[in-house]
Amino acid sequence: MESNRHAGFSLIELMITLTVGAILVTAAVPTMRDFIRNGRLTSGANDLLHSIQVARTEAVKRQNGNVVVCGSANPIANDAAITCSYGTFNGWVVFQDTNGNWQHDAAEPVIEKHPALDATVTVKTDANSNIFSFTPSGFAAPDGARVKTRTLVICDARGVQAIGANATARAVLITATGRARVSATYQDVHNVALPLVVGGSCP
Repeated sequence: MESNRHAGFSLIELMITLTVGAILVTAAVPTMRDFIRNGRLTSGANDLLHSIQVARTEAVKRQNGNVVVCGSANPIANDAAITCSYGTFNGWVVFQDTNGNWQHDAAEPVIEKHPALDATVTVKTDANSNIFSFTPSGFAAPDGARVKTRTLVICDARGVQAIGANATARAVLITATGRARVSATYQDVHNVALPLVVGGSCP
């Protein structure tokens, strides 16, 4: 006589499977959260590096005044209405500063706009001006109406912590010759962040 029993999970097997699944999900959530956070920081730093390189290239190409990158609270406004916000750098613009006054005037060409970064991301700079400028030679302009920014840290609620040789933040470094680079190494980020991120926290 054939048995009518059906193969399947017993209640105990089902409970064990659900428990193991819950453990795996619990372990994966922090990793996924950090992956997303790191992606935001890297994306923001690389976007800023791109804008800096655009500004330097355009300054050399245009040969008509300096080209500026400045933090702006209204970076996606109409060109004539865009202003530099000297106290914030979560969004920014690149423009041709034809009269060298370190601010965007209505008639000056806007070259690039970048909307504000995610609300969880903060940009700290070494100068309250939150602005840097490139001369037609491609070199970083000396301080003028504003003190130029030389280094920036892009960070989130984790602050500046070490993860092996890397950091939970990103540094953007600009030399006097105008060359710029992004670094994720803890040594670079910590050296830049130390005077900018008080107590290792951000914001």
